[in-house]
Amino acid sequence: MNDSPVQSPSGLPIGHGLAAALLGGILLVWAGLIGLSLQRAALPDSTDGMMLAVFSLGTSDAEAMTAMVRAGGEPVRSTWLGFAWVARGVEPGFVGRLKAEGALAAFGELPVGPTLGGCTATPVDTAKIAATRLQ
Repeated sequence: MNDSPVQSPSGLPIGHGLAAALLGGILLVWAGLIGLSLQRAALPDSTDGMMLAVFSLGTSDAEAMTAMVRAGGEPVRSTWLGFAWVARGVEPGFVGRLKAEGALAAFGELPVGPTLGGCTATPVDTAKIAATRLQ
């Protein structure tokens, strides 16, 4: 048996390397598009309104809710990601205050993908919000 790569009629080897290169290229383009989308959706510190607030991995629900309330807003609902919440702030500067309370970023509507709420959101536990005590 011959273990050398199969040669195509044009003389180029066909094998797993081509598939891996194609997959790598697709992932690179996808990552670039996601990065561009997130950059365009990032909100300035002076923004208020409905947004997706992103916290660091491992942030508990109680910590995230406390941060949103201390920033002068309200948690609307959690998402299936766990570290991202839909939040609402009614006073200008909510994003800046939210970042000061520990959020990594806040995003508006993304140009692609699910909207705020949509299939990524789960209903908010109002009892948990009421039980959150500010210190």
